[in-house]
Amino acid sequence: MPDRFGMKARQASRENGSRERTLAWSALCDIATRTPFLRKVEESDPDSSYHVAEVLIDSGPLIDSLDALGHSIAEPNALFVPLLIDATREVRVLAEMRPAWIQHCDEHSPALTGLSSHTGMRYIDGRAMRTWSRVEEVKAATERAESALRQLYVALVEFYGYDVTTGWGAA
Repeated sequence: MPDRFGMKARQASRENGSRERTLAWSALCDIATRTPFLRKVEESDPDSSYHVAEVLIDSGPLIDSLDALGHSIAEPNALFVPLLIDATREVRVLAEMRPAWIQHCDEHSPALTGLSSHTGMRYIDGRAMRTWSRVEEVKAATERAESALRQLYVALVEFYGYDVTTGWGAA
């Protein structure tokens, strides 16, 4: 039967928009929970090595979330799209450094026992970060990524209409 009224196209458009909103929500949650700029930096870590290690480890899941959102965009002219492109580019730099960081930790960190040896927490190590040869490169990449993610977060809150960190709708 011919689709004379464009119902199939409208249905496909609604489904794409729904998927985009779902992935925008996922990206909002991932940015809020996996990016330490939303949390206070610990005073016991004055050179932010722990913070940088945390961002580096979380860059893997974060880039997956940003890529998924980027591949589902229903409206390419949405205001958050350029910010998504910038943030994805900056986080990808960190994600590409991640395997070298994990290898460095495996070689230089003491082996952990018990449950913690099976988690990613062993790779969030400020002491190991201070001894890594790429520490300055990672710190600079972290600053760029956090700046881009901060801007993207604001745009996604506006797009979705809800701020995960405050529990309120967008103003």
